[in-house]
Amino acid sequence: MNLLDYVEWRGDLTFKKSAFCDVDALVLCQLSYLNFDGLLSSDFARKTSLWELWTFFKTSDDFEKRSDLGALISKQTVDLLEACAKSARFGKLYVSGYISKIDLQNEEQFSAMTFFDGSFSSNPFVAFRGTDDTIVGWKEDFNLAIEEAVPAQRDALAYLEGAAKKTRGKIFVGGHSKGGNLAVYASAFCAPKCKKRIARVFNFDGPGFRKEIIGDARLKQILPLLHSYYPKFSIVGMLFRRAGQYSIVDSPVQGLMQHEAFNWLLGPSGFVTLDGFDAASDIFHKTFNEWLEGISKEKRALVIETLFKVLTAGGAKTNSDLGKDWFKQALAIVKAAGELDKETRDEVLKLVQHLFDVAARNIKERESESPRLK
Repeated sequence: MNLLDYVEWRGDLTFKKSAFCDVDALVLCQLSYLNFDGLLSSDFARKTSLWELWTFFKTSDDFEKRSDLGALISKQTVDLLEACAKSARFGKLYVSGYISKIDLQNEEQFSAMTFFDGSFSSNPFVAFRGTDDTIVGWKEDFNLAIEEAVPAQRDALAYLEGAAKKTRGKIFVGGHSKGGNLAVYASAFCAPKCKKRIARVFNFDGPGFRKEIIGDARLKQILPLLHSYYPKFSIVGMLFRRAGQYSIVDSPVQGLMQHEAFNWLLGPSGFVTLDGFDAASDIFHKTFNEWLEGISKEKRALVIETLFKVLTAGGAKTNSDLGKDWFKQALAIVKAAGELDKETRDEVLKLVQHLFDVAARNIKERESESPRLK
């Protein structure tokens, strides 16, 4: 059973009959990936039911364009919106406070929206969008390695505090992928008055944090409220250090496609969980973080800037662009890599070699610990 099956199975039960759960949180976080520009207001005083929102969405002049979420976000998300809108469980939810921005100059991709059940403005669920199809969004993810706070984190903090001022009751916060990181960050560093109202924080396969942030007392304060979920083969969620306790979710697919929320297995009582990650995820987590913490901030920045300079050499702004004219993009990438000055190229190659050396050592250690991997 996946998210669509869940809505069909549980859709006839209101939240009064069956309490809000972690799977419901993932449903709302997945809906936040949709493009609601021009359909929703940023004003918290203007409410729109999920049923109304679906009506606006399906009758929009650019429905086909809105429904194309790019190479990385499942098109089933549109079906999920329709299923939720037609269900008793989600259809009468209200939505407001929608914001979406792409800032190429500041290397930011950010979006958030707030859901309410029953009395409008009471017990809000703040959902932060994860990384979308834009390359700048992925660049911002990597910037987590070199900046004290990336622009999306600062905006998430401001958004949560703003939502708290315009709502009442308990606050629930969540996000998938980068949205999970934003949910944790905003909840940890918001003002005390806002933090006191937070009931739960949901992180679905979001990147972690550098060790400096993991050790911050403000983050430790919210750990009892934090519920994190990762697929058994996780890469995005293995970036940086994890915060707090977590559960591992089974998936019927292999590799990176497990990051996609529709590929998480659900059972009658919620997520189908496992005792441990795939060996490859454990190795990647240990390798990446050892490598990251073993080089200076300046060298991290060099690797990241060089990587994205090369990737965007052909003018691509989205991951879909990279795939549309792959031959042209590939030629541009090869050309850009060849034009790197010798000092930069040598330094990047040296750092990449160091990464492979760390990986090889961790794989050897893992094999010696677990004979079944040989």
